[in-house]
Amino acid sequence: MKTPLAKELFDRVAGGVALLAASPLLPLIALAVKLEHPRLPLLYSDMIAGKDGRPIRLWKFRTMLPHPIDYDNRPEIRGDNPLVTRVGRWLRRFKLDELPQLAQVVLGQMSIVGPRPMDVRRYERASAFFKQRCLVKPGLTGLAQVSGNIHLSWEERMEMDIWYICAWSIKLDLEIIYRTFGVIVFGEEILEAFATSRRIRDHGVRVTALGRGV
Repeated sequence: MKTPLAKELFDRVAGGVALLAASPLLPLIALAVKLEHPRLPLLYSDMIAGKDGRPIRLWKFRTMLPHPIDYDNRPEIRGDNPLVTRVGRWLRRFKLDELPQLAQVVLGQMSIVGPRPMDVRRYERASAFFKQRCLVKPGLTGLAQVSGNIHLSWEERMEMDIWYICAWSIKLDLEIIYRTFGVIVFGEEILEAFATSRRIRDHGVRVTALGRGV
């Protein structure tokens, strides 16, 4: 699926402006992460499925202690998990650990808004229906993230991502960005107003291929 020119331009410009605005924070965050655990790497990385399923490396500030990852059944990690560092709790609460991904938006690997990254192992095991979410670039924020996120099931989040692709518009992107600031300020627990599940049912998201009977 070809990325609309308007979205491509918006991502590059908005990503560049956001990266410039965040630049004073980056060394402060890096210093805080390093002071707490000097021996651990500053950044965490993982291989995710990018546009059309092509593997790309995702980067973020480290917020957790090293631990084995169960890729077959990845549990949701909340801020009170003992694996999350003290600095990491604040970074995750205000989404500051995601700031390095702004560079990936500027480079064209990610979008400001889109389906949230899926690791390559989960992508390889996903059904053809759920693999459709990788027809576009992964996003820094997305519809599921402003509609409850970790309080939703994995299947609900996947369906929201596919509905987003079907219903995409600049207006929808701006709405999601606006609501993302609400998540940053108030947290994810209060998010019910978007009524995403109803919108998905009304638009019949369960399609076998994008563009057919949406």
